[in-house]
Amino acid sequence: MDKLDFRGRRVLGLALAANALMVTDSAQAVSIDGLQGAEFDHIYGSYAPDGDCAREPRVTIAEAGMTFRADGRTVTATRIEYAASFFGGFYEGIALAFFPFPRSDSDLGPVLMYVNEDEKPGTVRIEANAEPGQRLDPFHATLAGSYQLCAGTGSGGTPPAVAEAVPVPGTPLEWTNLPGLVGRYPGSYAEDNIDLFDKGAIAAALRAVLGEKMSVLEINLSTVTPLKREGNLYYIMGNAPHRGGEDQAYVLIDAAKRAVQVGLWEQGKLSVYAPASGRLPEPSEVGAMLARSPGETANAAPGTPWEVLPVQGRAPVAYVEAAASPSIISITVYCENGRPYMAMFLDKPGTGTRSTMTWNFAGRLVDIPVQRANNAGTYWVGGIAGTSLIEHLMTQKDMVYLRIDGRLEGEASLSNAPAALRATMRQCVNL
Repeated sequence: MDKLDFRGRRVLGLALAANALMVTDSAQAVSIDGLQGAEFDHIYGSYAPDGDCAREPRVTIAEAGMTFRADGRTVTATRIEYAASFFGGFYEGIALAFFPFPRSDSDLGPVLMYVNEDEKPGTVRIEANAEPGQRLDPFHATLAGSYQLCAGTGSGGTPPAVAEAVPVPGTPLEWTNLPGLVGRYPGSYAEDNIDLFDKGAIAAALRAVLGEKMSVLEINLSTVTPLKREGNLYYIMGNAPHRGGEDQAYVLIDAAKRAVQVGLWEQGKLSVYAPASGRLPEPSEVGAMLARSPGETANAAPGTPWEVLPVQGRAPVAYVEAAASPSIISITVYCENGRPYMAMFLDKPGTGTRSTMTWNFAGRLVDIPVQRANNAGTYWVGGIAGTSLIEHLMTQKDMVYLRIDGRLEGEASLSNAPAALRATMRQCVNL
């Protein structure tokens, strides 16, 4: 199938590696034995999908630790890594983050678990924490998803009161004082913080460039690096809490030119706010951030619905564009000579001649071996006969996470997938 057949429909239009950009800085984990004490007693209880404890997977949190029931197994974790500073040094909410299956000091285990996520009491979410190229075993893969507290199982405890923090005026960033402020953090509650958002020449320049998006920048730098320097450029990078790769930002400052540049990701789509004189060069660390993140042509999550895409001279295909993906533009599913296939288009060449594309349907993984199908390395094809891909596309809801060789590659909407597949796949699949 020639990729030029698809150009007319933005096939070449266009996302936790990076669930959290600052994982090494913000997820300092503390080993704990059990969950005793007032800091944790308010989360005791049993959690299941939709709060129905007759269903599995199921999680029970108690003083002794956590018990997980899934895939025909029951596993109890008593030695747990508590990511005490996962949400940033100044976080004051009720959400908690845990690595319940740590393997070593350097390997925090296959899954990451949030409790009271987004400040919602009685909620749990578990997501994969696999390294690139690493697959989860069936038990841990099945755990991935969202849970709610089952009625009558909670402890009735309340989150511990947090002492009200007193804001401390920061040092405004000026064009002339940047060298002496390298290594200091934006914020309002540290004695040596810098003021990036309110006062000073740099804040004024940012407001002029961003306008109403200034508030988005502040949120997307909630978890943030200190002010850094490379050559004549100063920079700061960060992300919204546990939203690296989708809601994140960088700020570049050129004091000599008195210019600022902002890269702002919103739901996995990058917008660059550059000086009128042209874009500033990226420091190496910012360049690495750009390389692993969705670009300016990416679709914002949750992406667009599946479509039936006509192809001149051949049967139509089921087509969806990826969202918040650093590399994947689009995916097609189609019949060829009576057999089902999947193809993906990339916006940058893939390496080698073979890869594995993984579809993660709420922890149900489907691996599709794919092969390079053009010289540019941007078109990859794999057979899907004998896999459960079509079954999951027909029955699962909302969205599916995507990976290439274990590397996070955003997501794709599942909206309208059944209708698109019924219209295109009957020649080779029983639907």
